[in-house]
Amino acid sequence: AGGLMATVTQIVDGIETRLKTITGLNVTDYVPEQVNPPQAFVDPPDIPDYRRSFGATGQLSIDLTVTILVSASYVGHQKKLLPYIDKTGAQSVYSAIEADKTLGLTDVECLVRSFRRLGLQEVGLIGYYGGVFQLTCLATG
Repeated sequence: AGGLMATVTQIVDGIETRLKTITGLNVTDYVPEQVNPPQAFVDPPDIPDYRRSFGATGQLSIDLTVTILVSASYVGHQKKLLPYIDKTGAQSVYSAIEADKTLGLTDVECLVRSFRRLGLQEVGLIGYYGGVFQLTCLATG
């Protein structure tokens, strides 16, 4: 401790760097207008209470989401999502993030909490199946 606390931008960038370790997964730092499945992106966090999220104790606590979309244009599309949901394996989002919970930063711990299936999504009139991973990231400065 004693250094500067990690910023929200550094944490989001760190999550994206971990996701990019998954071969074949397209990672963007924005919600794309044109999805290139399998696609993942990190949504900016909700900050429901600045005093709680950015505590006076020099601690940052934020919840972020990682959305993943796979093509819905062929039979068996939902099964394409399963390797990303697994706790282990080369395509596991959980494993990719938890393999370096610090996200390459100091005094940061990022944990994958849950996965929620989205069902069919439409982006630009094209259908995708996907889901949302919920992450909690803590930083102390």
